[in-house]
Amino acid sequence: MDRNTLWRLGTALPLVLSCIGLADCSGTNGTTTAALPPTAIAAKRYTAGGQLDASFSGGAVATKIDPSEFEYALAVALQSGKIIAAGHSVLAGQGVIALVRYNADGSLDTAFGSSGIVRTAVPSVNAVATAVVVQPGVPPAGDKILVAGSTFDPSTGTTGIVLARYDANGTLDASFAGGFVSAPIGPGTSVDNASLALQGDGSIVVAGATTAGDFVLRRYDSTGVPDPNFGTNGTVTTHVGTSAMGPAIALQSGKIVAAGASGSFASPPLNGVLVRYNTNGTPDMSFGSAGTGMVFTDTVPSSNNFANAVAVQTPGDKIVVAGHAFVDFAADTSDIILLRYNADGSPDTNFGTGGTGAVVANLGAFDNAFSVALQSTGEIVVSGNTGSGSTVNAAVVRFTAIGALDSTFGTGGIVTTSPAGPGTVASANAVLVQPDGSIVVAGYD
Repeated sequence: MDRNTLWRLGTALPLVLSCIGLADCSGTNGTTTAALPPTAIAAKRYTAGGQLDASFSGGAVATKIDPSEFEYALAVALQSGKIIAAGHSVLAGQGVIALVRYNADGSLDTAFGSSGIVRTAVPSVNAVATAVVVQPGVPPAGDKILVAGSTFDPSTGTTGIVLARYDANGTLDASFAGGFVSAPIGPGTSVDNASLALQGDGSIVVAGATTAGDFVLRRYDSTGVPDPNFGTNGTVTTHVGTSAMGPAIALQSGKIVAAGASGSFASPPLNGVLVRYNTNGTPDMSFGSAGTGMVFTDTVPSSNNFANAVAVQTPGDKIVVAGHAFVDFAADTSDIILLRYNADGSPDTNFGTGGTGAVVANLGAFDNAFSVALQSTGEIVVSGNTGSGSTVNAAVVRFTAIGALDSTFGTGGIVTTSPAGPGTVASANAVLVQPDGSIVVAGYD
């Protein structure tokens, strides 16, 4: 997860038209005001070779909750063969968390929420789900569904993080702080992102960023109470630059790796940044630049490059990061970049192009990478979108274990899928690989 919602409408469309993110153009993360086609929460399933899987409702499904609003998924999880898409809808003009659960054949799971759909409002703020994880239960009816999201208060310009827990049937789990916990983290925007990781002892780590340049991590115990053994009263704040975006987080042998961006578009460069924390939230000074616990990556000096997703490959604890490179708004172009680092934060010279530890994929337009998933056979799957203006298609790209485009997948390692409606733009904002090797993406159509 998770990924920066700034880019989820694809291309420069949300920026050039002064529409930041999918939620709306007014900066409220609520009701859509732009004359853009309304989108639906969508899921697609591909075979291991990159073809749409006909056994999944023909390969693609779209769920429209409110006909007049932008709705979309930013995260996806697998629950006993069922697929949960988590993202955004609107209730009474307020942006809310939206969950949709599909059966293995792509039909809505009527045992979940109301006909397969759950919407949750967070009082006094607008909210969007940006990460989802399933806590397995015994039997599966005991599963819990953890959802992290970003919140925004338009009256103060304050962003925050919400963490909600649901029972397997979609009802809020009252034993978890009454169902959800929500708290501000600092100045931000309506398109901020929050990420989530579940530690082995049941502790839950969430992360977000502020426009003041901080990564903010919080850890809660299994009942939703802040962990006093993590940072200060459960919170860790790390200054990474003049502004910050992201971060996505992943666990690496118990440590926490956060991947996002440092800087701003207003004064480039915007650079990718990795920060590693010890289990108790202190910076891991053995990682990256001496004495900082950080790694900054500027693919091309003075250009905009940043990370949207992170995963850890084992064995070896390699850190895989997907994001953007060569972002140029004037030319309306951006490329997908995949990087791999060694466990200590140094570039993996056995990966990518020319021993750089990085590979760039140019799909021919404004290309966006939002999510990354690892296959058990070593391949790496990245999802996002590609296009320009109002022509935006979902994109899935697969790389080999050494960082080359996988010619056995799609066409030269790339699959693009045009929107099936009701919207006229499409995106694959989140990706997972099922045990049988099939690939599921969630986003919008």
